[in-house]
Amino acid sequence: MLKTKKVGLKDIAKNLNLSINTVSHALRDLSDISEETKEIVRKEALRVGYQAKGYTFKFSKIYTVALVFDSFHNPYFALMGQLIVDKIENEKFDLLVINTNEFKKVDEEIIKKCLYRKVDAIISFNELEEKAIELAKINNIYLQLIGRVSENQYVDSLYTDDIKGGEIATSYLINKNAKKLIYVYEKASEASKRRLIGFLNIVKKYNKEYKLVTIEEGLKSFPNLIKNENYDGIFFYNDRILLDALMYKKEYYELLKKIHVIGFDNDIKRLGFYYKFPSIDFDYDKISSKSIELLKDHLVYKKKQNAIKIKYDVYLNKMEN
Repeated sequence: MLKTKKVGLKDIAKNLNLSINTVSHALRDLSDISEETKEIVRKEALRVGYQAKGYTFKFSKIYTVALVFDSFHNPYFALMGQLIVDKIENEKFDLLVINTNEFKKVDEEIIKKCLYRKVDAIISFNELEEKAIELAKINNIYLQLIGRVSENQYVDSLYTDDIKGGEIATSYLINKNAKKLIYVYEKASEASKRRLIGFLNIVKKYNKEYKLVTIEEGLKSFPNLIKNENYDGIFFYNDRILLDALMYKKEYYELLKKIHVIGFDNDIKRLGFYYKFPSIDFDYDKISSKSIELLKDHLVYKKKQNAIKIKYDVYLNKMEN
């Protein structure tokens, strides 16, 4: 069997009639190369299947993993992130934590930061821009997305069945005899959009009156919607937003207790809060364990495989007041 020749910087330079130094600087996104040349070099590197060589050590490879998320305020990130951190430390990988602006996608600047820190893999709670994925691929950085799903075939995705979760949550409200329903959502969140599909599937099936309310609108509009417009069922796209509503004003807790409310992620229970509201739940440990398994497959065992997209089942946790 003939061995496939690995593509190097020299091959790309020859194809584009550029110097090896120019190609190297372009792929590392250094400032002495124009954006136009960088784009040409990146496209050629992707076309010919170039991947940067890994960093070598005398005795053994110490892998560096970057964990990317956008908010310490979101309990899902804190709880799932801690499980992943604990498992990463057990494997003795080096860990780099990158906190971005809220709902900011992983862009080229974040990948550049990871390149500078010689990162081997990125586990992200944030969605990924296509150009960022290209830059990571060229430089052989493994990408994994948690809680979101990417269609890009370079990115592994571990995510919950959010459409089903939205259907379960909305069915719960209807079974509680809620007549007018609200979905409180975040426009920028890919997971929120999938949960919205589930919500709409059920309200349209039962011909229920409904209203879509953004997070920013929600904290100000609840009293009027509940007291004056008689909305009596609210699906919060995650428990973090439900907690925000409960803690926004003291009277909100008593107001929300009078109607039917449900969240997603079951973080209120996991954090031990006094509040008792039902939520859509799933197996956090199963997801975090699979995350590290895939990480080891790529970094340690060097398994070459197509991107893995795993959807995890969800269920109703009826923790009620």
